[in-house]
Amino acid sequence: MSDPVHIEVLRQGPRAWNAWRRKNPEQTPDLDDAALSLGDRQLGPANGGPIDLRGAHLRRAFLRTACLTEADLEAADLSEANLTAARLDRANLTGAQLAYAVLDHANFAGAILAGASLIGASLRGAHNLSQAQINGAICDLATTFPEHLIHPILTLASRSTDGLPLRSQQGDSKFFSPLVHR
Repeated sequence: MSDPVHIEVLRQGPRAWNAWRRKNPEQTPDLDDAALSLGDRQLGPANGGPIDLRGAHLRRAFLRTACLTEADLEAADLSEANLTAARLDRANLTGAQLAYAVLDHANFAGAILAGASLIGASLRGAHNLSQAQINGAICDLATTFPEHLIHPILTLASRSTDGLPLRSQQGDSKFFSPLVHR
């Protein structure tokens, strides 16, 4: 459960939140299971942000349609959070835990995903998500991406040690799937 004091400060907006963070640098924000109103989810520059949620616990938080433009979410735990249609443009998600999060239709324009865990996450219909962004993240075969992107695991598995595509016995180039056993 989230800390009610942390939730109340967050509801006051990004300016109040960031001031509280500066005064309490030793505290790890506990916002697990937070269910914020639509107005409380507007944490971008237009509302006094960008917000500093670095290292915060936001497991299972309801952040559907949240504006997290330019947010600092480095090393934040957003496991199982609902970020459907969230604005994560230019957000720092370096090392963030997004395992089993719902990120469908979220906007990732300029977001940093280096080392972010997307294990089991759903990114169906995500906007402005590039191959380079997901290649820097950690994922598994349960991670779903928009159709225009190649799953990083399949990309890695399709390359031999010399960097050339693997060839089947018939000689045609194929993606290698670790689930297929011959």
